[in-house]
Amino acid sequence: MEVLAVPMSKDEELIKKILVTWVARNGYSDVKANIEGYETPSGLSNKDSDDKLVPDITAVKRGGRWYIEVVRKDADAEKTVSKWKLLSILGKNKGGGLILIAPAGSFAFAERLTKKHDIMVQIIKF
Repeated sequence: MEVLAVPMSKDEELIKKILVTWVARNGYSDVKANIEGYETPSGLSNKDSDDKLVPDITAVKRGGRWYIEVVRKDADAEKTVSKWKLLSILGKNKGGGLILIAPAGSFAFAERLTKKHDIMVQIIKF
């Protein structure tokens, strides 16, 4: 089984920084992250393949479940779009949504993909 969201070391550092700064300051609770030291978010399985999607961060705010993803320009665009669509729909159904954290140089990439594929999302420059 291929796991699509195991963060690499540079991603782990970025995710930790996001957790300590952005997530902590914006009133989220029940935070789970796909890095060592945190409870791992529940993975989502695709019944058509062995792929398992694990969000980078999940958290609750005002009763809604939010999925928070780091934008990775080097990732497979097709898999990225599929993951974002799924997380956006799940988040909306759970009273929250999808937030993309765009590190320097990846905001336009995220904006272009989400507009092209009509994905409901908040994009945060980080």
